[in-house]
Amino acid sequence: MMDIIVGVLGYTTARLVLPIITLGKVRVQPISSSERGFNWLGFKRARDGSLMCHMDLAGMIGVCLWLFTAVVVATA
Repeated sequence: MMDIIVGVLGYTTARLVLPIITLGKVRVQPISSSERGFNWLGFKRARDGSLMCHMDLAGMIGVCLWLFTAVVVATA
């Protein structure tokens, strides 16, 4: 169950939100991509100079964004 949440909801959220909040400097690795060479933080430099985020890390970032939103809404 948790894999589905991280995989679908988290990844999709990060894929949409990360480029917006980083002003295009960070992109998320496409699911169909088999790229390698990510550093231990889960990033790698793309050819255009932007950073590419590994899809597993992007899923966790997306879930964290949802948790942060839930906390903000719950405390408001």
